[in-house]
Amino acid sequence: MTTTQAPFVAPALDYRARALKSVAFGVSSTPRGRQLPAPVVVDRAEGAHVWDISGSRFVDYALGYGPLILGHTPAPVLARVRAELDRGLRTATVHKGEAELGELIADTLPSAELSAFVSSGSEAIQLALRIARASTGRTKVVKFRGNYHGWFDNIQVAGTPGNDGADAIGQDPGAAASVVPMDWGDLAALEAELTTDFAAVILEPVAVNGGCFMPPEGFLQGVRDLTRKLGIVLIFDEVITGYRLDLGGAQRLAGVTPDLTVIGKAMGAGFPISAVAGTQAAMEPVSSGRLLHRGTFNGNPVSVGAACACIAHLRDNATTIYPGMDTQAADLAAHIRATADAADLPLSVARTGSALQIFMGLRELTGLSDLPRIDRDATMAFTGDLLVNGVQAISRGLMYLSAAHTDDDIAVTKDAFTRAIAGAAARLD
Repeated sequence: MTTTQAPFVAPALDYRARALKSVAFGVSSTPRGRQLPAPVVVDRAEGAHVWDISGSRFVDYALGYGPLILGHTPAPVLARVRAELDRGLRTATVHKGEAELGELIADTLPSAELSAFVSSGSEAIQLALRIARASTGRTKVVKFRGNYHGWFDNIQVAGTPGNDGADAIGQDPGAAASVVPMDWGDLAALEAELTTDFAAVILEPVAVNGGCFMPPEGFLQGVRDLTRKLGIVLIFDEVITGYRLDLGGAQRLAGVTPDLTVIGKAMGAGFPISAVAGTQAAMEPVSSGRLLHRGTFNGNPVSVGAACACIAHLRDNATTIYPGMDTQAADLAAHIRATADAADLPLSVARTGSALQIFMGLRELTGLSDLPRIDRDATMAFTGDLLVNGVQAISRGLMYLSAAHTDDDIAVTKDAFTRAIAGAAARLD
């Protein structure tokens, strides 16, 4: 199928022309407007599928950029949300769901004794940094190149190896003056840099944002040992990995417990919620009331209810959900590699649990240092080919599995990859 034959393209472009007249860039988050061959306008969703305004159906691996770990219509989550709505919109109130969610997080996340709720991952990162600075009386923070910790000026720097500056135009160049960028995985360099002047080290324990890379052997434990020795707060950014890679997140898989953990995305099953969770000692600035933790929508009953239902369902079905997603993801990754190799196409796929990353331009990536050599335009074009063949991935090549994906969905997806790889290889000839 060629792009011009895809039935969703014309209606999508018509909608985009309309939206551009009243919505900045025509979308509510810039990357959505860059989807090729046209940004899909979703009309409805069910399970692991979305339908657009033309009636076209896609197997969905974007999954709301990761939160929809149970798919688009998880029965236990929707039932709890409807029940919460029937009680009224109790925004900015104290309610019993807060303690229930705190108990569920403490029961499942190794580092969690206390939790503080906000609405987004970017907000939670800011709260975690403020807690670390309040508890240590210091300001400097180590941030690793290629790790993403939200869009605020004071931390959105060093997004790619080779650029330690701001990641976007319009940022205040002085906002991140206390942030020291370093190479993720380089324990020796970290040891040489760290002193008691630092408040925190923040990192993605598994670099899903950068390309689904696992940390080098011993790196996380080494960081834990160094920060503990110097009284530095260790923050794991598990906005993506929390409740996705494992019920206890990347920290349970690694056997390394940070002082503070930022969670979000999958915990809410598609509803806006995030949290900072940590030990009693690390959370003292908030638990004592010394640090002002504010937000009208913090802990709103609908999002809290969704998170309670999601985490409880994951906990009760962890022995089937996580192995099932991992097996499907491994099967899909193997097919992609074999098909690309057979077509002599410079395509690589990395996988960490139920997350996969497709890159064009290289046959193999070994780590974040390889990112400058990938062909980002070709990767976006390839995900456009997948879309034309009925499979939606995040445009930059990232894909998430969910508990709702079936073996039939995987078979359809394999066929779509076979077609897309053949088309991409033909264009190179």
